[in-house]
Amino acid sequence: MYSQALDPSNQFRYRAHDIRMASASPVRESPLQPDNWIQAAFSRLSAQGVEAVRIEILARDLGATKGSFYWHFKDREDLLSRMLLQWENEEMQWLEAPQEPASGAAARWARFIERSANPERARLEVSLRAWARLDEAVASRVAAIEAKRRAHVVSVLRDVGFTPSTAERWSEIALLVCLGWMDRATRDPGFQLTGRGLGESLSDLILAASATADH
Repeated sequence: MYSQALDPSNQFRYRAHDIRMASASPVRESPLQPDNWIQAAFSRLSAQGVEAVRIEILARDLGATKGSFYWHFKDREDLLSRMLLQWENEEMQWLEAPQEPASGAAARWARFIERSANPERARLEVSLRAWARLDEAVASRVAAIEAKRRAHVVSVLRDVGFTPSTAERWSEIALLVCLGWMDRATRDPGFQLTGRGLGESLSDLILAASATADH
């Protein structure tokens, strides 16, 4: 027994066994989760557009390696697809969220304005539409969400007392005002400081609609 322990050939076998055991240990997965990459991608999209949503840039933003990206995504197109899907799901959850029984048209309208005027959301919405101009598939998906938003605004205006045709007409104008306000607010620092808020603009719009509409 002692002679085996002192045998140099045995010691070599033990060392070789230890090396094999160490090399067989599983490779650790990246501690980052898919949502970390998606949120970093949304930040870059909002700040610099879709062209800045690059794996190497996101890896640098997250302090990770490019290799860790591939634990969660097949490629950049997979990331972009999952970004759009998350945006769509979040929009639909908000639009379809159940309302409080006592929640009237005014409360629903205020809720819509608050969400639309959020600075982070405004930057994202503007960047999504710039992306949509470059990609027909993205444009189609953005248009589908816009149609859902318009239906939501129509519903609010119908609750106010507008006729179906009048609600349809003014809902489109309201959404165009939203898009124009978002674009101006995200590119014009002066407007951010002195310009009218989205709520004021839309309130004036509804008052004008009420004055001309045949409820």
